[in-house]
Amino acid sequence: MIDLGIIPISRLRRAIEEVGGQIWFFIDFDPFRTVYTLALCGGSPCVVISGQDMSPIQLALEEYLRIERDERKIASLRYTIQYLLHKTYGDSPREPIE
Repeated sequence: MIDLGIIPISRLRRAIEEVGGQIWFFIDFDPFRTVYTLALCGGSPCVVISGQDMSPIQLALEEYLRIERDERKIASLRYTIQYLLHKTYGDSPREPIE
């Protein structure tokens, strides 16, 4: 599980804003096409799950991490968060990523 305690939410929020407020991190094709997106919901980081034959579901990031058991999705989310933080803060000597 990703430890959100080491990632200031304000930094993650800004990083998501830098890419337009959302970025998909996983697409599942079985049994139906489902897209997992890291987004801002009411200004807070969240995961939006949408796909064929379903209405989009919004979950607070902490809630999603509590219920998700698929290690591929968690690894992809971790990579996406690291990418966003590096893209936004990676060149700043005053604000290291970790």
